[in-house]
Amino acid sequence: MQFKTLSKKDAQILAAMASGIIPRGGSSFELGAADLEEKWLPRADYLLSRMPILSQLALKFAAILLNYLLPIVYMRRFTAMTQLPEEKRTMLFRKIESSGFFGTAFLVPIKAIVLPAFYGLSEVKEAIGYREKFPIPDDFQGAKE
Repeated sequence: MQFKTLSKKDAQILAAMASGIIPRGGSSFELGAADLEEKWLPRADYLLSRMPILSQLALKFAAILLNYLLPIVYMRRFTAMTQLPEEKRTMLFRKIESSGFFGTAFLVPIKAIVLPAFYGLSEVKEAIGYREKFPIPDDFQGAKE
């Protein structure tokens, strides 16, 4: 896939983190981030492309840093998160979220990119039973000048 702002490595890191945050076989629905990667990843790239360049760089740098730092801190393993199997990533993110303020603070930048892109997909909305409060009408043609 070709992206506007994400490099191949950035996309791989973001996808690995997303599969740990939103694992397959969840309690409310079976879809995970890895199942719909080809749909939500371009949406996340678009979200990043709309940000100022310094925000883009900061979020990408945070993802690269966390890719190596989180397994070292929470699993005591000197390996990149992208090299862990999906079950280990899920376990890692559960440890991080249950570790308190600093753990959840690590995840905020990644969740800010992944969650809107994933939960905005129509398949996910349908799977979790989400209904728009103010749906866009079928005959909507865009803003008029």
